[in-house]
Amino acid sequence: MLVVRFIRALMVCLVTLGASDLAQNYYKAAQKAERAGDVLNAYLLYARAAALEPGNLEFAAKKASLRIAANRSAHTDFGPDPAQSPEREAEPHEAAETRPLLSPPRFAPSGEKKSFDLKGDAQSVFEKVGEAYGIKFTFDSDYQSPPQFIFRMNDAGFQDALRALELVSNSFAVALDPHQGLVARDTQAKRNQHVPVVAASIPIPERTSVQDAQEMMTAVQTSLDIRRAQFDPNRHVVILRAEEGKIAAAERLFATLSHMRPQVELDVQFLEVDKTSSLGYGLALPNQLSVVNFLGPVALPAVFSELKELTGSATPYGVGIGNASILATLARASAIDLLDAQILALDGQAATLHVGERYPIATNQYVGNTAGQTGTVYTPPPAITFEDLGLVMKITPSINADQQITLDLESEFKTLGAVSPVAGIPVINNRSYKATVRLQEGEWAVISGLIQLNDSDTRSGYPGLIDVPILGRLFAQNNIEHDSTQVLLVLKPHVVDEPTWDAQPQPPSIWVGTDTRTLTVN
Repeated sequence: MLVVRFIRALMVCLVTLGASDLAQNYYKAAQKAERAGDVLNAYLLYARAAALEPGNLEFAAKKASLRIAANRSAHTDFGPDPAQSPEREAEPHEAAETRPLLSPPRFAPSGEKKSFDLKGDAQSVFEKVGEAYGIKFTFDSDYQSPPQFIFRMNDAGFQDALRALELVSNSFAVALDPHQGLVARDTQAKRNQHVPVVAASIPIPERTSVQDAQEMMTAVQTSLDIRRAQFDPNRHVVILRAEEGKIAAAERLFATLSHMRPQVELDVQFLEVDKTSSLGYGLALPNQLSVVNFLGPVALPAVFSELKELTGSATPYGVGIGNASILATLARASAIDLLDAQILALDGQAATLHVGERYPIATNQYVGNTAGQTGTVYTPPPAITFEDLGLVMKITPSINADQQITLDLESEFKTLGAVSPVAGIPVINNRSYKATVRLQEGEWAVISGLIQLNDSDTRSGYPGLIDVPILGRLFAQNNIEHDSTQVLLVLKPHVVDEPTWDAQPQPPSIWVGTDTRTLTVN
């Protein structure tokens, strides 16, 4: 019997020594896989080592610290501990099932406020502070505790106590589950290894233009030092991948920057007044004489004899004098054209108004001579562009804090001119105007004006006779015309929505930590 018991004890010792060696081998292999970046394989090897040596806290801490990263790497939730559940083949429906990714765990401490007066190393202080709020802390395998320090706080919540303890001990804590956390030294390598990385899609309102959304993404990415960011213009979504603390700050920044900008309504009036007047008066004297031969083909013997008795001359020729007339005419005409339009624009965004038509102009056409050529001659089709004729306005409003509105104006007035002798391309007459105007809300402003005058004075009559002072106009035909065209462009702005500084309080500042230590969301 003694021999049998001795053999059994020896076998147990050998098995224990073999399991210990095997656990160490698993642990070393897991460290090698972790350094190589294979998080999933490293977690599985740590789990095997912890299962072989359940009492080894170092193995358990490494397994717990890599559990979240392994879940993200595998794109699934592991469920129970693989070291404590039997291995089995996955069912076909389970293999085809896609499971959603899990959110990073958060601490669930007690809401009570505690007071502390502790002295010791970082590990003991972390354990006592965590125990006060129902949180159990484990430490990284190569955690080096700083020199002993004194930790005093009164009526502190868990977040405040944890932030202060992290600062004093140059450490940081991440949640492994609601009641367990991992503490590591605050270095960039450890943060890259343990701090959860989150991929988030942040929607941008549809009313925001693509250019504004891209500028918002650039501002947030630069201010928070987020390396991976992409904007989807089709879905109006910004996709970010960064530490959880940066993602939380980015969401708040996008919410602040996405507030609706105020709108400005512009009343635009285009006034055109045409006046025409014409005056005609004078004496219309005959300006031609006719000589008549009475002995010609049409003879008038009776008339000829009567003329002989009257004039005492027997000449067969006569001079005909036409009728004279007195004329006096007066005509007046006036026309007023009014174009009243309204433009609605966002603060800082340009709006365009076009009143007129689009005229096609051939910019490139074939004008070669095809005479004398045999066969089918290919004539390339002309290249045509459309020119905007009429009034084209581009207005960019900006609302100032003193209830004034600044307008950046660009206006063009294009008309069709004479046809160029080269290929029959017309000439475009263009008048442009650029300015910046600052107005009170509801105040009219004359942006531009154009006055055209055309006066003409025409006289016709006998040479020399029409040059006689005063009496010359009585023996002439006088035509006096006056044409005038006045064009005015006026506008008046109205604020439709209140500016952001009037409608909402100043947004609060966002605590994101320091440049080298990003705030860890717990």
